[in-house]
Amino acid sequence: MAMLLLLSGLMLLTQSPRSLGTEVTVKNCTENSLTTAACTLITCAAAQNGLPGRDGRDGREGPRGEKGDSGSPGAVGPTGLPGPVGPVGPKGDSGSAGEPGPKGDDGRPGPPGPPGVPGPAGREGPKGMQGNIGPQGKPGPKGEAGPKGEVGAPGMQGSSGTRGPTGPKGERGAPGERGAPGNAGVAGPAGATGPQGPLGARGPPGLKGDRGAPGDKGAKGESGLPDVTALRQQVESLKEQVQRLQGTLSHYKKAELFPDGRSVGDKIFKTAGFEKSFQDAQKICTQAGGQLPSPRSAAENQALHQLLVAQNKGAAFLSMTDSKTEGKFTYPSGEPLVYSNWAPGEPNDDRGGEDCVEIYDTDGKWNDQICEEQRLVVCEF
Repeated sequence: MAMLLLLSGLMLLTQSPRSLGTEVTVKNCTENSLTTAACTLITCAAAQNGLPGRDGRDGREGPRGEKGDSGSPGAVGPTGLPGPVGPVGPKGDSGSAGEPGPKGDDGRPGPPGPPGVPGPAGREGPKGMQGNIGPQGKPGPKGEAGPKGEVGAPGMQGSSGTRGPTGPKGERGAPGERGAPGNAGVAGPAGATGPQGPLGARGPPGLKGDRGAPGDKGAKGESGLPDVTALRQQVESLKEQVQRLQGTLSHYKKAELFPDGRSVGDKIFKTAGFEKSFQDAQKICTQAGGQLPSPRSAAENQALHQLLVAQNKGAAFLSMTDSKTEGKFTYPSGEPLVYSNWAPGEPNDDRGGEDCVEIYDTDGKWNDQICEEQRLVVCEF
Protein backbone atom coordinates (compact mmCIF):
# COMPACT_ATOMS: atom_id res chain seq x y z
CA MET A 1 0.00 0.00 0.00
CA ALA A 2 2.78 2.38 0.86
CA MET A 3 4.47 1.56 -2.42
CA LEU A 4 1.40 2.48 -4.38
CA LEU A 5 1.12 5.81 -2.71
CA LEU A 6 4.80 6.52 -3.26
CA LEU A 7 4.59 5.71 -7.01
CA SER A 8 1.54 7.87 -7.40
CA GLY A 9 3.32 10.78 -5.81
CA LEU A 10 6.34 10.40 -8.02
CA MET A 11 4.22 10.36 -11.14
CA LEU A 12 2.47 13.52 -10.19
CA LEU A 13 5.72 15.28 -9.32
CA THR A 14 7.29 14.45 -12.70
CA GLN A 15 4.39 16.16 -14.65
CA SER A 16 4.32 19.98 -14.90
CA PRO A 17 1.42 21.56 -13.15
CA ARG A 18 1.01 23.82 -16.27
CA SER A 19 0.45 20.82 -18.50
CA LEU A 20 -2.04 19.23 -16.22
CA GLY A 21 -3.93 22.42 -15.67
CA THR A 22 -4.23 21.64 -11.96
CA GLU A 23 -2.81 22.86 -8.70
CA VAL A 24 -0.94 20.27 -6.60
CA THR A 25 -0.10 20.66 -2.98
CA VAL A 26 2.20 18.22 -1.24
CA LYS A 27 2.01 18.08 2.45
CA ASN A 28 5.22 17.08 4.26
CA CYS A 29 5.01 14.03 6.32
CA THR A 30 5.46 14.41 9.97
CA GLU A 31 6.81 12.05 12.27
CA ASN A 32 3.41 11.54 13.82
CA SER A 33 1.77 10.77 10.52
CA LEU A 34 4.51 8.39 9.54
CA THR A 35 4.06 6.47 12.65
CA THR A 36 0.37 6.00 12.15
CA ALA A 37 -0.20 5.52 8.43
CA ALA A 38 3.00 6.27 6.65
CA CYS A 39 3.06 9.47 4.47
CA THR A 40 -0.28 10.88 3.33
CA LEU A 41 -0.37 12.48 -0.21
CA ILE A 42 -3.08 14.98 -0.67
CA THR A 43 -4.04 16.05 -4.19
CA CYS A 44 -6.17 19.05 -4.66
CA ALA A 45 -8.77 19.07 -7.36
CA ALA A 46 -8.11 21.14 -10.42
CA ALA A 47 -9.46 24.65 -10.44
CA GLN A 48 -11.68 23.76 -13.37
CA ASN A 49 -12.43 20.29 -14.71
CA GLY A 50 -9.50 18.37 -13.27
CA LEU A 51 -8.69 14.77 -14.13
CA PRO A 52 -10.72 12.24 -12.19
CA GLY A 53 -8.91 10.64 -9.33
CA ARG A 54 -8.14 7.01 -9.06
CA ASP A 55 -10.32 4.86 -6.87
CA GLY A 56 -8.71 4.62 -3.50
CA ARG A 57 -9.68 4.19 -0.03
CA ASP A 58 -11.93 6.77 1.37
CA GLY A 59 -9.58 9.06 3.22
CA ARG A 60 -10.33 12.11 5.13
CA GLU A 61 -10.87 15.25 3.15
CA GLY A 62 -7.88 17.52 3.55
CA PRO A 63 -7.92 21.30 3.61
CA ARG A 64 -8.22 23.18 0.26
CA GLY A 65 -4.84 24.44 -0.87
CA GLU A 66 -4.11 28.04 -1.84
CA LYS A 67 -4.53 29.16 -5.41
CA GLY A 68 -1.26 29.07 -7.32
CA ASP A 69 0.12 31.84 -9.55
CA SER A 70 -1.19 32.06 -13.11
CA GLY A 71 1.08 30.40 -15.58
CA SER A 72 2.56 32.26 -18.55
CA PRO A 73 0.38 32.31 -21.69
CA GLY A 74 0.95 29.49 -24.09
CA ALA A 75 2.00 29.84 -27.71
CA VAL A 76 -0.55 31.16 -30.21
CA GLY A 77 -2.38 28.24 -31.75
CA PRO A 78 -2.89 27.82 -35.54
CA THR A 79 -5.58 29.84 -37.31
CA GLY A 80 -8.90 28.09 -37.10
CA LEU A 81 -11.13 27.26 -40.05
CA PRO A 82 -13.38 30.12 -41.31
CA GLY A 83 -16.74 30.05 -39.74
CA PRO A 84 -19.99 29.80 -41.70
CA VAL A 85 -21.23 32.89 -43.65
CA GLY A 86 -23.37 35.02 -41.45
CA PRO A 87 -26.83 36.19 -42.47
CA VAL A 88 -27.21 39.20 -44.82
CA GLY A 89 -27.40 42.35 -42.84
CA PRO A 90 -30.15 44.94 -43.26
CA LYS A 91 -29.98 47.31 -46.25
CA GLY A 92 -27.97 50.40 -45.47
CA ASP A 93 -29.18 53.93 -46.04
CA SER A 94 -28.66 55.38 -49.52
CA GLY A 95 -25.54 57.47 -49.75
CA SER A 96 -25.57 61.03 -51.00
CA ALA A 97 -25.56 61.51 -54.77
CA GLY A 98 -22.08 61.94 -56.20
CA GLU A 99 -21.10 64.69 -58.60
CA PRO A 100 -21.84 63.93 -62.28
CA GLY A 101 -18.86 62.46 -64.09
CA PRO A 102 -17.48 63.82 -67.36
CA LYS A 103 -19.42 63.06 -70.53
CA GLY A 104 -18.28 59.84 -72.12
CA ASP A 105 -17.42 59.40 -75.78
CA ASP A 106 -20.25 58.62 -78.14
CA GLY A 107 -20.48 54.88 -78.58
CA ARG A 108 -20.82 53.21 -81.91
CA PRO A 109 -24.39 52.98 -83.13
CA GLY A 110 -25.93 49.65 -82.29
CA PRO A 111 -27.45 47.35 -84.88
CA PRO A 112 -30.96 48.29 -85.99
CA GLY A 113 -33.61 46.76 -83.83
CA PRO A 114 -36.34 44.52 -85.15
CA PRO A 115 -39.26 46.32 -86.78
CA GLY A 116 -41.84 47.41 -84.29
CA VAL A 117 -45.36 46.14 -84.20
CA PRO A 118 -47.61 48.28 -86.44
CA GLY A 119 -49.46 50.82 -84.41
CA PRO A 120 -53.22 51.16 -84.43
CA ALA A 121 -54.76 52.77 -87.49
CA GLY A 122 -54.80 56.55 -87.25
CA ARG A 123 -57.83 58.66 -87.64
CA GLU A 124 -58.95 59.38 -91.17
CA GLY A 125 -57.34 62.55 -92.44
CA PRO A 126 -59.14 65.39 -94.17
CA LYS A 127 -60.24 64.81 -97.72
CA GLY A 128 -57.53 65.89 -100.19
CA MET A 129 -58.03 68.13 -103.16
CA GLN A 130 -59.10 66.54 -106.40
CA GLY A 131 -56.10 65.64 -108.57
CA ASN A 132 -55.63 66.59 -112.17
CA ILE A 133 -57.26 64.42 -114.79
CA GLY A 134 -54.67 61.92 -116.02
CA PRO A 135 -54.04 61.18 -119.67
CA GLN A 136 -56.52 58.93 -121.36
CA GLY A 137 -55.44 55.31 -121.31
CA LYS A 138 -55.15 53.08 -124.32
CA PRO A 139 -58.41 51.49 -125.42
CA GLY A 140 -58.72 48.05 -123.90
CA PRO A 141 -59.48 44.94 -125.92
CA LYS A 142 -63.04 44.49 -126.97
CA GLY A 143 -64.94 42.35 -124.51
CA GLU A 144 -67.12 39.42 -125.42
CA ALA A 145 -70.61 40.24 -126.55
CA GLY A 146 -73.03 40.06 -123.63
CA PRO A 147 -76.53 38.62 -123.77
CA LYS A 148 -79.08 40.71 -125.57
CA GLY A 149 -80.81 43.00 -123.11
CA GLU A 150 -84.48 43.71 -122.89
CA VAL A 151 -85.93 46.46 -124.99
CA GLY A 152 -85.64 49.65 -122.98
CA ALA A 153 -88.20 52.40 -122.70
CA PRO A 154 -88.02 54.97 -125.49
CA GLY A 155 -85.53 57.68 -124.57
CA MET A 156 -86.09 61.41 -124.60
CA GLN A 157 -85.53 63.39 -127.74
CA GLY A 158 -81.80 64.08 -128.01
CA SER A 159 -80.32 67.46 -128.76
CA SER A 160 -79.58 68.37 -132.35
CA GLY A 161 -76.32 66.92 -133.59
CA THR A 162 -73.54 68.87 -135.18
CA ARG A 163 -74.00 69.80 -138.79
CA GLY A 164 -72.79 67.05 -141.05
CA PRO A 165 -70.51 67.56 -144.04
CA THR A 166 -71.96 68.73 -147.33
CA GLY A 167 -73.45 65.84 -149.26
CA PRO A 168 -72.46 64.89 -152.81
CA LYS A 169 -73.67 67.01 -155.67
CA GLY A 170 -77.11 65.91 -156.87
CA GLU A 171 -78.00 64.95 -160.40
CA ARG A 172 -78.82 67.71 -162.82
CA GLY A 173 -82.53 68.47 -162.90
CA ALA A 174 -84.72 68.68 -165.98
CA PRO A 175 -84.58 72.02 -167.83
CA GLY A 176 -87.30 74.43 -166.82
CA GLU A 177 -89.83 76.05 -169.15
CA ARG A 178 -88.56 78.82 -171.34
CA GLY A 179 -89.34 82.17 -169.83
CA ALA A 180 -90.78 85.20 -171.60
CA PRO A 181 -88.19 87.29 -173.42
CA GLY A 182 -86.95 90.14 -171.28
CA ASN A 183 -86.63 93.77 -172.27
CA ALA A 184 -83.52 94.64 -174.16
CA GLY A 185 -80.88 95.99 -171.88
CA VAL A 186 -78.67 98.98 -172.38
CA ALA A 187 -75.87 98.21 -174.76
CA GLY A 188 -72.69 97.51 -172.87
CA PRO A 189 -69.30 98.85 -173.74
CA ALA A 190 -67.47 97.24 -176.59
CA GLY A 191 -65.45 94.26 -175.47
CA ALA A 192 -61.83 93.57 -176.23
CA THR A 193 -61.10 92.27 -179.71
CA GLY A 194 -61.29 88.53 -179.65
CA PRO A 195 -58.86 86.17 -181.32
CA GLN A 196 -59.17 85.68 -185.05
CA GLY A 197 -61.78 83.10 -185.91
CA PRO A 198 -61.22 80.17 -188.24
CA LEU A 199 -61.29 80.72 -192.01
CA GLY A 200 -64.77 80.77 -193.51
CA ALA A 201 -66.00 78.79 -196.47
CA ARG A 202 -64.74 79.87 -199.86
CA GLY A 203 -67.16 82.38 -201.46
CA PRO A 204 -68.21 82.50 -205.13
CA PRO A 205 -65.69 84.00 -207.49
CA GLY A 206 -66.17 87.73 -208.15
CA LEU A 207 -66.00 89.62 -211.40
CA LYS A 208 -62.60 89.87 -212.92
CA GLY A 209 -61.08 93.24 -212.18
CA ASP A 210 -58.70 95.32 -214.06
CA ARG A 211 -55.12 94.28 -213.93
CA GLY A 212 -53.21 96.46 -211.52
CA ALA A 213 -49.68 97.60 -211.62
CA PRO A 214 -47.23 95.00 -210.36
CA GLY A 215 -46.06 95.64 -206.78
CA ASP A 216 -42.75 95.06 -205.12
CA LYS A 217 -41.93 91.48 -204.23
CA GLY A 218 -42.31 90.89 -200.48
CA ALA A 219 -40.36 88.61 -198.13
CA LYS A 220 -41.43 85.03 -197.83
CA GLY A 221 -43.88 84.63 -194.93
CA GLU A 222 -44.08 81.77 -192.39
CA SER A 223 -46.66 79.11 -192.70
CA GLY A 224 -49.88 79.82 -190.74
CA LEU A 225 -50.70 76.25 -189.66
CA PRO A 226 -48.04 75.95 -186.96
CA ASP A 227 -49.30 79.15 -185.27
CA VAL A 228 -52.84 77.81 -185.07
CA THR A 229 -51.59 74.53 -183.63
CA ALA A 230 -49.51 76.32 -180.96
CA LEU A 231 -52.50 78.45 -179.95
CA ARG A 232 -54.66 75.38 -179.58
CA GLN A 233 -52.01 73.74 -177.37
CA GLN A 234 -51.82 76.84 -175.20
CA VAL A 235 -55.60 76.90 -174.83
CA GLU A 236 -55.68 73.25 -173.77
CA SER A 237 -52.89 73.87 -171.24
CA LEU A 238 -54.81 76.81 -169.79
CA LYS A 239 -57.94 74.71 -169.52
CA GLU A 240 -56.04 72.04 -167.57
CA GLN A 241 -54.57 74.66 -165.23
CA VAL A 242 -58.02 76.15 -164.61
CA GLN A 243 -59.42 72.71 -163.86
CA ARG A 244 -56.61 72.01 -161.41
CA LEU A 245 -57.15 75.35 -159.71
CA GLN A 246 -60.87 74.70 -159.50
CA GLY A 247 -60.20 71.27 -158.00
CA THR A 248 -57.75 72.72 -155.48
CA LEU A 249 -60.23 75.46 -154.53
CA SER A 250 -62.98 72.91 -154.10
CA HIS A 251 -60.57 70.77 -152.09
CA TYR A 252 -59.88 73.61 -149.63
CA LYS A 253 -63.55 74.60 -149.46
CA LYS A 254 -64.50 71.07 -148.43
CA ALA A 255 -61.63 70.87 -145.96
CA GLU A 256 -62.87 74.08 -144.32
CA LEU A 257 -66.06 72.23 -143.33
CA PHE A 258 -63.94 70.51 -140.63
CA PRO A 259 -63.02 72.99 -137.86
CA ASP A 260 -59.75 71.47 -136.58
CA GLY A 261 -56.78 70.28 -138.63
CA ARG A 262 -53.04 69.99 -139.17
CA SER A 263 -51.13 70.45 -142.41
CA VAL A 264 -47.90 68.80 -143.45
CA GLY A 265 -46.46 69.12 -146.94
CA ASP A 266 -49.28 68.90 -149.48
CA LYS A 267 -51.59 67.08 -147.03
CA ILE A 268 -54.16 68.43 -144.61
CA PHE A 269 -55.61 66.29 -141.78
CA LYS A 270 -59.03 67.55 -140.61
CA THR A 271 -61.58 66.40 -138.02
CA ALA A 272 -65.02 67.49 -136.85
CA GLY A 273 -64.57 65.87 -133.40
CA PHE A 274 -67.14 63.02 -133.63
CA GLU A 275 -66.61 59.24 -133.66
CA LYS A 276 -67.81 56.66 -136.19
CA SER A 277 -67.05 53.12 -137.31
CA PHE A 278 -64.48 52.53 -140.06
CA GLN A 279 -67.08 52.17 -142.85
CA ASP A 280 -69.02 55.28 -141.75
CA ALA A 281 -65.84 57.34 -141.36
CA GLN A 282 -64.65 56.26 -144.81
CA LYS A 283 -67.99 57.28 -146.34
CA ILE A 284 -67.90 60.71 -144.64
CA CYS A 285 -64.39 61.44 -145.89
CA THR A 286 -65.22 60.30 -149.43
CA GLN A 287 -68.30 62.54 -149.56
CA ALA A 288 -66.17 65.47 -148.38
CA GLY A 289 -63.72 64.87 -151.24
CA GLY A 290 -61.00 63.28 -149.10
CA GLN A 291 -60.14 59.92 -147.60
CA LEU A 292 -59.12 58.39 -144.27
CA PRO A 293 -55.54 59.29 -143.24
CA SER A 294 -52.68 57.43 -144.94
CA PRO A 295 -49.48 58.64 -143.25
CA ARG A 296 -46.52 57.78 -145.48
CA SER A 297 -43.74 59.32 -143.35
CA ALA A 298 -42.82 60.05 -139.74
CA ALA A 299 -43.62 63.76 -140.28
CA GLU A 300 -47.15 62.99 -141.49
CA ASN A 301 -47.67 60.54 -138.62
CA GLN A 302 -46.46 63.21 -136.14
CA ALA A 303 -48.87 65.82 -137.52
CA LEU A 304 -51.75 63.35 -137.25
CA HIS A 305 -50.69 62.46 -133.67
CA GLN A 306 -50.71 66.15 -132.67
CA LEU A 307 -54.26 66.51 -133.99
CA LEU A 308 -55.38 63.51 -131.92
CA VAL A 309 -53.74 64.87 -128.76
CA ALA A 310 -55.69 68.13 -129.15
CA GLN A 311 -58.97 66.19 -129.50
CA ASN A 312 -58.28 63.77 -126.60
CA LYS A 313 -60.48 61.05 -128.12
CA GLY A 314 -58.17 58.07 -127.66
CA ALA A 315 -57.63 56.88 -131.23
CA ALA A 316 -58.63 57.37 -134.89
CA PHE A 317 -58.93 55.00 -137.83
CA LEU A 318 -56.39 55.01 -140.68
CA SER A 319 -57.19 54.04 -144.28
CA MET A 320 -55.13 50.82 -144.42
CA THR A 321 -56.67 47.33 -144.03
CA ASP A 322 -55.74 43.66 -144.47
CA SER A 323 -59.26 42.56 -145.42
CA LYS A 324 -58.03 41.02 -148.69
CA THR A 325 -55.01 39.12 -147.29
CA GLU A 326 -54.68 38.54 -143.55
CA GLY A 327 -51.52 40.17 -142.19
CA LYS A 328 -50.81 42.12 -145.41
CA PHE A 329 -51.98 45.72 -144.91
CA THR A 330 -52.39 47.91 -148.01
CA TYR A 331 -53.55 51.41 -148.90
CA PRO A 332 -57.02 51.89 -150.48
CA SER A 333 -55.27 51.84 -153.88
CA GLY A 334 -53.98 48.32 -153.14
CA GLU A 335 -50.29 49.24 -152.91
CA PRO A 336 -48.29 47.94 -149.91
CA LEU A 337 -47.27 50.20 -147.02
CA VAL A 338 -44.22 52.43 -147.47
CA TYR A 339 -44.22 53.51 -143.78
CA SER A 340 -45.51 51.98 -140.55
CA ASN A 341 -45.40 52.77 -136.82
CA TRP A 342 -46.79 49.65 -135.13
CA ALA A 343 -46.90 49.37 -131.34
CA PRO A 344 -44.81 46.51 -129.82
CA GLY A 345 -46.39 43.14 -130.60
CA GLU A 346 -48.71 44.56 -133.26
CA PRO A 347 -50.40 43.69 -135.52
CA ASN A 348 -51.56 40.50 -133.74
CA ASP A 349 -55.17 40.03 -135.00
CA ASP A 350 -56.28 39.55 -131.38
CA ARG A 351 -59.53 37.55 -131.19
CA GLY A 352 -59.58 37.47 -134.99
CA GLY A 353 -61.23 39.95 -137.34
CA GLU A 354 -58.95 42.92 -136.58
CA ASP A 355 -58.68 44.09 -140.18
CA CYS A 356 -58.51 47.87 -139.63
CA VAL A 357 -55.74 50.12 -138.24
CA GLU A 358 -56.04 52.75 -135.51
CA ILE A 359 -53.50 55.33 -134.28
CA TYR A 360 -53.25 56.12 -130.53
CA ASP A 361 -53.28 59.69 -129.26
CA THR A 362 -50.84 58.74 -126.45
CA ASP A 363 -47.74 58.03 -128.56
CA GLY A 364 -48.81 57.89 -132.22
CA LYS A 365 -48.33 54.09 -132.38
CA TRP A 366 -50.52 51.85 -134.57
CA ASN A 367 -52.71 48.90 -133.57
CA ASP A 368 -54.90 46.56 -135.61
CA GLN A 369 -58.53 46.87 -134.52
CA ILE A 370 -62.01 45.59 -135.29
CA CYS A 371 -63.59 47.81 -137.93
CA GLU A 372 -66.91 48.07 -136.08
CA GLU A 373 -65.38 50.01 -133.15
CA GLN A 374 -66.17 53.72 -132.81
CA ARG A 375 -63.13 55.95 -133.36
CA LEU A 376 -62.48 59.65 -134.04
CA VAL A 377 -63.17 60.58 -137.69
CA VAL A 378 -60.13 62.24 -139.32
CA CYS A 379 -60.01 62.92 -143.05
CA GLU A 380 -57.02 63.51 -145.27
CA PHE A 381 -57.20 66.14 -148.03
